[in-house]
Amino acid sequence: MKYTIKLLCILATTALVSGIHIHSCTVANTIALTFDDGPSRYTNELIDKLNKYNIKATFFINAHNYYPYADEDKEIQNVIKKAYKSGHQIASHTYEHYLETEPSAMKASFTKMDNWIKSLIGVRPRYFRAPGGNCDDSCIKRIENMGYRVIKWDVDTNDWDNTSSGTISILKSFFNKKAKNYLILLHDSLKRSVEETVPWIINSGILKKYKFVTVAECLGDKAHTYREGSGSSSNSNSNSGSSSGSSSNKTNKKTVTGTVYKTKTLYTAPTAPTAIPASSNGRVPSSKSIPSANNNNKATTPSVAATNSASNNLPAKTPLSTPVINSLETPQINNSLKPNDNR
Repeated sequence: MKYTIKLLCILATTALVSGIHIHSCTVANTIALTFDDGPSRYTNELIDKLNKYNIKATFFINAHNYYPYADEDKEIQNVIKKAYKSGHQIASHTYEHYLETEPSAMKASFTKMDNWIKSLIGVRPRYFRAPGGNCDDSCIKRIENMGYRVIKWDVDTNDWDNTSSGTISILKSFFNKKAKNYLILLHDSLKRSVEETVPWIINSGILKKYKFVTVAECLGDKAHTYREGSGSSSNSNSNSGSSSGSSSNKTNKKTVTGTVYKTKTLYTAPTAPTAIPASSNGRVPSSKSIPSANNNNKATTPSVAATNSASNNLPAKTPLSTPVINSLETPQINNSLKPNDNR
């Protein structure tokens, strides 16, 4: 009896200091497609593809990550509004694809991001994903204490580091396992993911077996998608797919090793670059410090090496006062910068 009480005390203490690692859905026969790092120049096309088949997804967005920057460009802001009005979930991925580590700075950055999202869609997000998923127990607990749910994934397509055929091969392998549900990581900042991987998912036959829903819905938490406002994904009807899921009380609590978000290497981007190379995929590194790669994780921010190639495609909208952007998205990593993760 004495040992049982001691064990219960230990478990209670652990629960107080550890966050919940949410890797998987809990509602049966659901698939939650999640897209990180956007919005980008490809996001509007992606929304049209999803809407055509009544597929609901979740967008973990940044305000200032890929050019044209969402916090500066009205057209990109309208894409976010379109996603929300279409019934997709809008969630936070930090303001600049950077997770602050100091408590007051972290809270301030979350508030800044929430206020910006509210200025667009009228509600503040309750769901959050750290860049690269790099957020350990203490990090998750801190963010939970601010009122958020921290989301990871159980299917990593590695689309940032893969050809579309490689990404599709990973998805085939997971779909062949016929799991009860899937929480899938993709990136709407990548042209190949939008134009090749998503169409493959749509045509794979998986729509007949699973219901495509938002992360909040796949966790049975649709009423608490946002921290204020309507509470639901939007005023649109979010029913999709052909299979109806049943609730499950089981929550996946896996542990991710490492404290990547605590280590960082300083790197200052040029204040007025003359060109953004193909390797950057439209992203200009933030002037903030970025995590290091001592734990062998993948790159957070591609390097900025001057490139002027006549073959590069320009985006549809390029103001005269802005740098030239090209459309090739595969990052070329400068190992001397030791970046951390591009997810």
